[in-house]
Amino acid sequence: MSQADTNSQLRYASDPSPEQTDAIAPRLDIAPLNVNVPDEQKGKEVLRLAQEAFAKTGSWVVFYREMLGVDGVVRKLFPDSESMRQFEASDEFAELQEMVAAMRSQDPSKGDSAEPERMITIRLPMSLHDALKVESAEMNLSINKLCISKLLQPVAGRFIPLQQGRRRGRRPGPQGPRKQVQDAMENASKSTESEVNSQGAQGNS
Repeated sequence: MSQADTNSQLRYASDPSPEQTDAIAPRLDIAPLNVNVPDEQKGKEVLRLAQEAFAKTGSWVVFYREMLGVDGVVRKLFPDSESMRQFEASDEFAELQEMVAAMRSQDPSKGDSAEPERMITIRLPMSLHDALKVESAEMNLSINKLCISKLLQPVAGRFIPLQQGRRRGRRPGPQGPRKQVQDAMENASKSTESEVNSQGAQGNS
C-alpha cells in the first residue's frame, strides 16, 4: 500500500466522507500557467491569473488555494524559499494580498463551505493574548479573523527566533491512535513488499 493510499484512508475529523465529493470546491477553470516566463515577468504572470481567478469566484478560500496554496500558481512559479522571499517583497505580492483582503471582506460564507477546515492549538503568554483581544476589538474583528490576517502575511527571517534543541509540540498530521494506525499500515505495506521481493529472488535463483 502506497503512502498516498494510506493517507487517503486516514482523515481528519473535519474532513467530509469519501462520498461527499461536493464538500470541496472544484478547481477554478483559469488560463494555463506559463511556467517558462522569464523571471522578471513572473510577478506579472501571477497577477494575470489572479485577476482572472478574482473574477471567477467569490470565495477567498478558493482564491487563496488557487493562487497561494501549496499547489497554487505562486508556488509553481517560485518553488524555492529564496525566490519566494523575493516575490513576497514585490509590488505584485502586495497587490495579491490586497485582493485576498478584499475577497475576505466581501465573502459571507464559512471557510468550510469551500474545503474542510483544520484547527491548530498554540500556547502563548497571557500578555500576548490580551494584546490580541485589544487589537481585535480596535479593528472590530474576531480574534480568529485577526490571526488569519496575520498568518497570511510573510514573516521576515530576522523576526523569527532560532529553534533551540528539539522541536516541541504536536506535529502536523495524525496523532495518537490515528498515528498508530498509520504506522501499522505503513509497516504492513513494507512487510508485504519485502515478502514479494523475497519470493521474486527465490524464483530467480
